[in-house]
Amino acid sequence: MQLSTIACTRYNRNRRPTKHARVRKLLTLLFLATGVQVSAARIPDQVVSLSFKNATAKQVFREINKQTGLNILADEALLEKTGKANLVVNNMPVSDALNIYMRNQPLTYTIEGGAIIVKTKTEAQPASTPPPPIEIHGIVTSDKGQPLPGATVTVKGTRQGTVTKVDGSFAINANAGETLEFSMVGFKPWSVKLDGKTTTFKVVLEADVSNLTDIVVVGYGTTKKKDLTGSVSSISSDQMNIGGVTSNAAQAIQGRAAGVQVSQSNAAPGGQTIVRIRGGNSIKSTNEPLYVVDGFPSETGKDINPNDIDDIQILKDASSTAIYGARGANGVVMITTKRGKTGKPSIQYDGYYGTQKIIKEYDKMNGLENMQVTNAKAIEKGQPAYYTAADLASGRNNDWFKLATRPATVQSHSLSVSGGTDDSKVALSANYFKQEGALKNTNFERYSVRLNYDKQFSSRFKVGANVYGSHSFTNFKTYDGNIVPSNVMYGVLTASPALPVYNDDGTYARFKGRDNPLAWLMAPTNERFENKININAYADYLIMDGLNFRVNGGTEYTTTKEGTYLPRDLVDGEKVGGKASINDLAVTRNLVETYFTYKKLFNKIHSINVVAGVSYQSDLSDRHYSQVQRFSTDAFLYHNLDAGTERLSSTSLTIPVKMASAYGRLNYSLKDKYLATFTLRRDGSSRFGSNYRFGNFPSGSLAWRASEEEFIKNLHVFSNLKFRGGYGLTGNDRIGDYIYMALYGPTNVSLGQGSSSYGGTVITRLPNESLRWESTAQMDLGVDMGFLNNRIAATVDYYRKKTNSLIFDLPIGDWNGFSTQTVNAGSIENKGIELSITTENIINHGLTWNTTLNIAYNKQTCLDLGGRPYVITQTANPYGGRGVDFTKLAPGQELSTFYGYEYDGVIKAGEAHPAQPNAKPGDPKYKDISGPNGKPDGIIDANDRTYLGHANPHYIYGISNNFAYKGFELSIFLQGALDYSLYNATALVLESGPGKAALNRWTATNDNTDIPRDGYSTPYGGFVNSRFIENASYLRCKMITLGYNIPIAHTFLKSLRGVKVYGSVQNLFTITKYTGSDPEVNTNLNSSGSNANLSSGLDYTAFPAYRSYTMGLKLNF
Repeated sequence: MQLSTIACTRYNRNRRPTKHARVRKLLTLLFLATGVQVSAARIPDQVVSLSFKNATAKQVFREINKQTGLNILADEALLEKTGKANLVVNNMPVSDALNIYMRNQPLTYTIEGGAIIVKTKTEAQPASTPPPPIEIHGIVTSDKGQPLPGATVTVKGTRQGTVTKVDGSFAINANAGETLEFSMVGFKPWSVKLDGKTTTFKVVLEADVSNLTDIVVVGYGTTKKKDLTGSVSSISSDQMNIGGVTSNAAQAIQGRAAGVQVSQSNAAPGGQTIVRIRGGNSIKSTNEPLYVVDGFPSETGKDINPNDIDDIQILKDASSTAIYGARGANGVVMITTKRGKTGKPSIQYDGYYGTQKIIKEYDKMNGLENMQVTNAKAIEKGQPAYYTAADLASGRNNDWFKLATRPATVQSHSLSVSGGTDDSKVALSANYFKQEGALKNTNFERYSVRLNYDKQFSSRFKVGANVYGSHSFTNFKTYDGNIVPSNVMYGVLTASPALPVYNDDGTYARFKGRDNPLAWLMAPTNERFENKININAYADYLIMDGLNFRVNGGTEYTTTKEGTYLPRDLVDGEKVGGKASINDLAVTRNLVETYFTYKKLFNKIHSINVVAGVSYQSDLSDRHYSQVQRFSTDAFLYHNLDAGTERLSSTSLTIPVKMASAYGRLNYSLKDKYLATFTLRRDGSSRFGSNYRFGNFPSGSLAWRASEEEFIKNLHVFSNLKFRGGYGLTGNDRIGDYIYMALYGPTNVSLGQGSSSYGGTVITRLPNESLRWESTAQMDLGVDMGFLNNRIAATVDYYRKKTNSLIFDLPIGDWNGFSTQTVNAGSIENKGIELSITTENIINHGLTWNTTLNIAYNKQTCLDLGGRPYVITQTANPYGGRGVDFTKLAPGQELSTFYGYEYDGVIKAGEAHPAQPNAKPGDPKYKDISGPNGKPDGIIDANDRTYLGHANPHYIYGISNNFAYKGFELSIFLQGALDYSLYNATALVLESGPGKAALNRWTATNDNTDIPRDGYSTPYGGFVNSRFIENASYLRCKMITLGYNIPIAHTFLKSLRGVKVYGSVQNLFTITKYTGSDPEVNTNLNSSGSNANLSSGLDYTAFPAYRSYTMGLKLNF
């Protein structure tokens, strides 16, 4: 909008003005917007933000015209007589701003025809002599009669205010006709207009229990927070979207809810995120919770864009999760996405861009040091030196870690449009996310879109639909899990700095028949494409007052394609002429649910809420895998498998799974104080044999809202006090598909020496028709408390849950050709305590400060293994090709308990150590702990292995502090875990090769050290031992975000409703004794093999963790 110049006329005092000039002087158009007309209907919507000190009237009105477009008509002489004034208002209606400005000025105004007409105040007091203020006294109390210290008392429209004292008293000066406003956290605001006569007030503020009446989403419905009888944690969108790099919902909830552990297998872009609620329950089956997005149980729920989420409810105890029966044992994460609201359309943009730098680099030898140590080891073994004198003099010193890594970029852009009328509401959002990996040639990219629509056809009938789609691309590498020679990070960490990078012709150099690690990183192709579509809809009909019928239905379709190619110019690719593979997986889920809801209040004291319904779900997975080799060219990559002349394998597998269910829930409330919830679900699943397909899952819970009792109210201590208790049974059907059936596979058989082989089919897995549900029985006792009108709120829960009929691969001996069989045997117990505290520390004079703290303790114990004394897990060994047992599960122990030898230093020169007869000076020495008879026997063998620690944290916690002051916002989020260990196998590898620690290895001239002479290459060097089981407890500054909300008046677009700029630092610092790259890393979490949950806690050449720096912008139109 262009503004004209001020039309204040200059004239000759000796000249009699013309009639036209007199009129022009009388009604001077000070500020006239060219080509803009403002209707009177829009005036009430106009808001202004003004900040002046000693401003003239012309300056004030010029700014009002600039911000609103309203024309200003005034007498020039009147404005010149008006004194200067100070004025500060923020986002205030223009009429209120004018009232404040003219309060002590000889002016008044009217608004007519889109213009402000300024007039003389007929009986105005001189601006220099305003009426003397009145001293107002009083006391502020709660509706329970308690004095309220810290309540805010302000004069409306001014910056004048005060705070009540300890006894609730206050004193403030104000003028007759002004309005006093009273406010305090946890209470409804109250105001009074001063008549000039009453000077003493007793103000009673009514408690605002809106936080107790917040709606909480539970299975198949909603309830008020105050009516919950189970254990539910709530996370709002404001808590999740505070800044930093969060690509999915699972990452966004880390540290935000008590008892919810979130970890990543590594820091790779698009890496797997693991969520555990109150510990793990299963050995072989998944321990992941069920995700329900807008009422639809989804396998992709944790991967959605956090900006799409309105809130998350985490159901933790059986009372809350039993409504989901066979899928509720691991907890349920209820995700509600943002929906349209009645009102003008709202357009929002939220985007950030940043860089990521590796937090910790490994300490490695330089090129010369590495060659010298390598040659020394070879000579000690009686072998010739590995490197020649020319190699030593070459000066080559390639830092492979720096060559393979980079400062990576990350960006996210979200755009949403929402709005609606009373009967139609819509929300549309789109997101683009791209994250480069700190390791070169790795990245993750995702496009997603979501549409939510709700239509109210009548007061009885409404429908709605939710559509979500995403496409993602991941350029991944092999860098963790059970180790293979092609592990990229292994190559980066172990390669000698003396290796060359490129040949003279620009190709990747080889060194003594080995590819250099940069070639392994850049040359192979490893790509993953994922497409996800979820379409679901509902129809809700009010049959009669209190009785609703609802139908939910939908389809989720996901496809995953992985393509790999090993080119012929790598050593391993050259041997096979190039190797390509394609792995395609398509999964379709169809769901139909119908249920009735009945709500009724009887005699004003009895309230019931009944849900009853049925559900049918069918899943179909279709997998195709092919691998071929011997290509004549690398040009095709994996896009033309027919170009390969040798087919290695080809697999096609289609698996249908069906589930049918009936469920019901009864909520009862007496006098809004005594609450009860009873739930029952019956599930049937085709994953089990015909005799064990159905299971029943009941639960019951009680609650007492003690704060509603008169004797509790009279204590004047609690604003909320509720005791809860519940018990229930839930299940876990995600055990794999049809594992009760025998599995057959192809084989080749040779009939006699020298004869040809014949194809056939053999059993590769034993059947077990008696396989049945894993069931988890859980007891929960909790108390919810509120103090100072819920300015301080706390929740404490104690739980104990026992999982019976564990499904795992039980060793049975090899007498029938099989070493294990999948059975139901044994039980595991988890018990713990959770504490959540939220506080509103300060809300005063524009400053707010609130704190959220949660901490949880969980102890897991194996109670029984079907009569077996233990189960040992075996993982592929990176050192020497031997299998190494590194965890052992036995009754009385936890899942992922480390199992190995107690390290006792190195064998010194001249030291006799007959317990290790094959050892030499400088070899690792282990303690003789036990023998076949349970006593030390002077021999180091498998009997000397013992428990060395556990990989599951006993304590997890998070603390968030949020500050706001005059548009500035600061959020500081700390998160951590205590009392657990990691097996730092990376340190073992580095110590055995290029790590700096090898400079202090044992030699004949360096006998005073505890570092073995040749790492894992010695006869005893590869044993899992206590030296590399490290305390991984940590405290991490997970996120710091500083933002500023720019005043609308300072922006150039009138259509803007809000502008915020912010910057974030993620993983700023970590306090830990762990010597590895990251205490959160758990590379074996990717394992999906037999009894996979027994072997977490491995840190082996993981993708390096990073620190991110981002800058973001939020716009609201």
